[in-house]
Amino acid sequence: MTRDNVPAPAQPPVPAPVAQQPAVGAGLTAAIAQGAAQGAARSITARLVDKFLTNPPDWLRDLWHALPRPWE
Repeated sequence: MTRDNVPAPAQPPVPAPVAQQPAVGAGLTAAIAQGAAQGAARSITARLVDKFLTNPPDWLRDLWHALPRPWE
């Protein structure tokens, strides 16, 4: 047999990489952070709504009364 007729050695196939599992609690940490941000936003919004709707400042009250009413 000559060199040209020698079959190339077969190489084993490269195994596919194993899918990495997220670390335990990684999703939980993200969910807690998101929930905290939403809770803070709700708290700030609730305070603003409470402040401006129950006791609006004079300029806001004057502006509201200066706007034309659609039914008039």
